[in-house]
Amino acid sequence: LTQRVVRREKGYSATNSACPDHNTICLVEQIPNYDSNGELETFTEKIVGIAELSWQPPNPNSNAPPFVLPYFVKILISRFAPSRDKTSPKTPVGYVSNVLVWKTRRGRGYARILMAALEGIAKIWGCDDVRLHVDANDFSGRIARGLYWDLGYEGVPDRGTSKNNQVGYEWMGPSMAHQGLYLVDGVPLLYLRKSLKDE
Repeated sequence: LTQRVVRREKGYSATNSACPDHNTICLVEQIPNYDSNGELETFTEKIVGIAELSWQPPNPNSNAPPFVLPYFVKILISRFAPSRDKTSPKTPVGYVSNVLVWKTRRGRGYARILMAALEGIAKIWGCDDVRLHVDANDFSGRIARGLYWDLGYEGVPDRGTSKNNQVGYEWMGPSMAHQGLYLVDGVPLLYLRKSLKDE
């Protein structure tokens, strides 16, 4: 909380020492409560979705860690990690994670609202693009992949960033490698990117 107060006081500039690092947003529904006469009494608030945006090293071979690293560590990883793609930026990039909508509230466009909010924050931070991982499984990841593709996200092709410096999925056909397929901690994930420059 203290970090966020300092950030708010100093502003959201990537050049200051209190640079924004990790933010979680919540989408809340207000449900009206009526008295016995049908008059509006109060509202009950219910969290129906959450999503996160953070600065992360541009590494398609790993997810964001389950803890917040100091920003200077993320800069070092971005510059010197052996698994980084040589064409990637040498600074952390905006990274979207944990876009979740409550099961009974899906299909109402809430994920699109969350993504629009995260992309807006990323623009305020000065990000040229945002990146994310999504489940590559045809069954469990189909809906999320469809959402991201509809929003303009594209696969970041594997350019030999695996441990043996070879393109990992060419044997499955060129389309898999060009869709941004990577094996992250034993799980096949697509690494997607969306440019924010022209919006």
